[in-house]
Amino acid sequence: MSKAPIVVLLLGLAISAPAQYVRVSLGGNASENVTIQSRSDDRASICDEYINPRSVEIPECTTPDRGVGDGWLAPFRSGQGFTGEVEIGHEFARNFSLAVAYSNNATRFNQTVSSTDATGVDFDKISNELASGEETLGTVESQELFLFGLLEWSKHDKWILYGGAGIGVARKSMDFSWVWARSASATDIATGTDQPNADEIRQNLAGTVSVGRRSIRDNQLGYSLVVGVERILTDAVSVGIKAQWKRFEEFESGAYSGDLLRSHVPNLRLDGSEPVSSWSSTKNTGSGVLVFTTRYRFAK
Repeated sequence: MSKAPIVVLLLGLAISAPAQYVRVSLGGNASENVTIQSRSDDRASICDEYINPRSVEIPECTTPDRGVGDGWLAPFRSGQGFTGEVEIGHEFARNFSLAVAYSNNATRFNQTVSSTDATGVDFDKISNELASGEETLGTVESQELFLFGLLEWSKHDKWILYGGAGIGVARKSMDFSWVWARSASATDIATGTDQPNADEIRQNLAGTVSVGRRSIRDNQLGYSLVVGVERILTDAVSVGIKAQWKRFEEFESGAYSGDLLRSHVPNLRLDGSEPVSSWSSTKNTGSGVLVFTTRYRFAK
């Protein structure tokens, strides 16, 4: 789904309504736990012509339904990081304002976990072939543009309490990598035992690795709830603290390939055909933000 109309709307509102204040915010963020679900259009290892030169003789190695039913999970704990935001607002009524906010967020996970809950041919790989299967999530970066509706309440002419909600878009990228390694001993490899060239398959597969590191990306729609408090210092300047909760739609990457597939280029055929791609997604897109703020009101 295209997010361009939302971006145009947000920018249009920012331009059409003259700015009456700017709020700059710096602080931190924390994500919820993130489980990345991945799938690929790989085939079983006996269908890899680099591993099994006779793979094209096997009927199930030439069917068009590559990757159907395959998949695996990588569960990561919460990440933490930095958030910076610039907000431009226009007051339409005594205590109501609309604001457009741009933020840059970097959330560090830096975690390596074992691949779990495999299905399809990936179940056989993790259960029978792999000495280790690990995936790493580094830093998740996002650039976000939100439109907020905010209500303000003043008390004793020195404090301002405000709250509101917003809708927006995010451009998110994840530093994602993986290492799947087979045992170096052919006797530990169970794949291909029913094939006439079983020894050749086991020897070719032993010690191979599938590795890669990619920045996987998606554009997302989301919403945010915000509450904050400010101390008025002068007619123009106030400082405070603000908390936000954000939630975006499911993250779904485009297709990406690895650097090595079973220690060779990432395709299944010696002639370079049947390249293997992967896709990753997560429904865990919630995060909390806590920032310190400085607001400057322009003279009316």
